[in-house]
Amino acid sequence: METIEQLKVHYQWRLEEEENLRKLSEFGAKYQQEWIGRLYSYLANFPDTSKYLPNEQVRERHNDKLKKWFVALFAAAHDAEYLRRLYRIGEVHVQIGLPPHYVSASMNFTRQFIYDKLAHEPNLPIALDQAVASVNKILDLNLDVMTGSFREEELKFYLASGRIQRFMIETMRRGLWLVDLFIIAAFAVAGLFLMLWIGYEMVLVATGKTTLEHGAIMIMGSVLILYAISELLNEEIRHLRGAALGLKVFIAVALAAVIRKILILSLEPGRTTELIVLAGLTISLAATHWLIIHAENKTAPFK
Repeated sequence: METIEQLKVHYQWRLEEEENLRKLSEFGAKYQQEWIGRLYSYLANFPDTSKYLPNEQVRERHNDKLKKWFVALFAAAHDAEYLRRLYRIGEVHVQIGLPPHYVSASMNFTRQFIYDKLAHEPNLPIALDQAVASVNKILDLNLDVMTGSFREEELKFYLASGRIQRFMIETMRRGLWLVDLFIIAAFAVAGLFLMLWIGYEMVLVATGKTTLEHGAIMIMGSVLILYAISELLNEEIRHLRGAALGLKVFIAVALAAVIRKILILSLEPGRTTELIVLAGLTISLAATHWLIIHAENKTAPFK
């Protein structure tokens, strides 16, 4: 929040401005009532005016404050207390939800009203160009301070939103990282158990508890699943390092599972219907796998 001294430096405010406005103090008192009447007629064109001036009591209070503000443009000491009152006006506008457009439009109307009256005032105590220059500065300063309240409120909102968003994103990121670690650990454990299972199947074949043909098919199917798990594990590690997750790996795992099932059922008589269904499923998965690879190759950048 700028001080009144800083604002005066920014607006090249000189002692001459204070003198000019002080000499126009009678002008402000003379036209305050006419300005109020014409301002309310102007504000009546805004669709939501009744929302901010809902009854006669509020309107009278608003009328009184506007008169004081208009007279203070010329007669008040433009010091820290004056700046505090302007900030307070801006805060009230924010509290009632008044759009900043209303403030800017009203200030523009006031500027034009003062210009018109100054141009037709027969006994101006100062030159017209000096009066206009000083009025411009005080109105610009008022508009800056009042709309600054809206900017500060928006900044507070966005900063608060930014902190909340950063907290949520960081929390979700850590949560997803833990999920990815759990998935990798689960794949590793599954792979370990599958290796033990393959060893067990080899023992069954070696001890003659299962036929060589059946055992070989079982081992081939299990190795196929182990290979698929290995691919999934590699893909998840790549994803953890920031790479995009490849859908084709999941299709490959599904294919491996279906092929293993087909290999097992092929040794059992009377399972023709199931084999036909699984064959159709295999073709569908293979087509999907091909389409994914084709799409990835098509969108990949040229090397």
